[in-house]
Amino acid sequence: MEWTREEAFDFLKELYDDQIMQQEKRRVFKMLHRQLYERLDDLAINQAISEKAERQLYLFKEFTFMPGDNIFQSMRYLFLIARGEMEIERQVTRKHLQRVYQSLFQPAALKNPIIPDSFWETPLGIACQIAEEGVESVYPLLTEMKES
Repeated sequence: MEWTREEAFDFLKELYDDQIMQQEKRRVFKMLHRQLYERLDDLAINQAISEKAERQLYLFKEFTFMPGDNIFQSMRYLFLIARGEMEIERQVTRKHLQRVYQSLFQPAALKNPIIPDSFWETPLGIACQIAEEGVESVYPLLTEMKES
């Protein structure tokens, strides 16, 4: 299928509805939550999170919202770009991309994230690719999705 930018963004708007974005935020939250507790165990301070903080984390997961500048805001920004919104500034987009890559894929001993190929097939991975390289870069993937 031949795509225009408008057709691609229309398809992505249908694809990336609120439910998909919330599921993806919950998936990412679950990974980061697990990683948080693994690092606390590594440092022998696994009881460092207070009950109040635990309740807050639970609410963040349930409502897929955290106040302030955080990973959920970065994901929201990237999903909006994937749905055809204009980026604010290239530097802002880079900041949000870096937050996602570092949070999910940067081991403690490495300077740069190691991003697995499978990430680029997830809703967040596709949104990141669009934010980095433009919607044209995912035309083959969109064709594959449309045909399946």
